[in-house]
Amino acid sequence: MLRKIIFCLPLFVIFWAGAQNKKAAKYNNKIINIQHEVTPKIVRFFKTFEKGSLEELKAQQKVLIAEFDMGISKISAMKTFEGDAALRDAALDWFKFYKSSFEKEYNHILELVANRDRSKEDHEKLDKLTDELVKEEERVDDNFAKIQEAFAKRHNLELRPYPIEPSKE
Repeated sequence: MLRKIIFCLPLFVIFWAGAQNKKAAKYNNKIINIQHEVTPKIVRFFKTFEKGSLEELKAQQKVLIAEFDMGISKISAMKTFEGDAALRDAALDWFKFYKSSFEKEYNHILELVANRDRSKEDHEKLDKLTDELVKEEERVDDNFAKIQEAFAKRHNLELRPYPIEPSKE
């Protein structure tokens, strides 16, 4: 189960735009930077699954929900780019999905993960929850990537990998 969630994290690899169209690149990069403020903390959260206590996990969950709220506020405040709202709206969907999953599904997942002596039924429940969540996460991540690629194409931008730095916290 934990492998599935951790395996999904490479989908967070986000792209940085080159400078062919400086205004469009700056717009794209602002969104990416807002995402990159939270993604290292998500990575750290999942690394805590292996040995973290329920209290540690819930504390990180609370911080992440606040981070998602901050991202939603920052991106909501952004204007469209020359009338094009697709990239901004896809980023909002991304943040809203993760906020919602951390508020809802992860409450159940954390309880199950923290129980190191879980039953076969609890393992099955955990697998079902994570399978469903991973599918939805992949859909949201793929949608953002497709919209970002289309934005880059429309504005003659070159997309390059922008690695996620580990959280120092």
